Amino acid sequence: MDEKTVSKERAVAEVRNMAFQFADLYFAFVKVLRDRYGEDEAFDIAQRVLYMRAVERAEKMIRKAEAEGTARIPENINRLSDVSYLGWDSSFGIETCPYGAQWNKRIEEAPWFRRFASLYCDVTDTTIAEVFTADSSHKLYRNVVLGDDSCERTYYPSEEVKSGKRTYEPTT
Repeated sequence: MDEKTVSKERAVAEVRNMAFQFADLYFAFVKVLRDRYGEDEAFDIAQRVLYMRAVERAEKMIRKAEAEGTARIPENINRLSDVSYLGWDSSFGIETCPYGAQWNKRIEEAPWFRRFASLYCDVTDTTIAEVFTADSSHKLYRNVVLGDDSCERTYYPSEEVKSGKRTYEPTT
């Protein structure tokens, strides 16, 4: 193999490693917040940060969809997302999602973190869906960080989203 190509196995491992590092950074971020401000305040701050970043990501997806002439529908979210899905390899089974794999290790040592791991998925995925589509919401009804053996989601039309209300938008 020359230096310009890498095996799929190595590429998957590299993307997953990057995701593991990000997952650990998120853990460290919320741990410092929790230690300093208490769990409820840390949860509120984390939710606000996740919401802000999800809105930024969704707005970028909207610009990309508009440039391509692509419909802003749930079926196009993964295609327009900035997630490096190469690292989400189903051969890892319950650890398909590298964030979930890493966060479950953290949850074993720090059970309080389960709430924050779930928050990341809920706020990020729901907000991206709501901002990107402007008429649909999202629900994870199975999540490996909550003890399920896979992550499963649904998108559904929402009159609240159509009227501009977003599930995780901060109120103050």
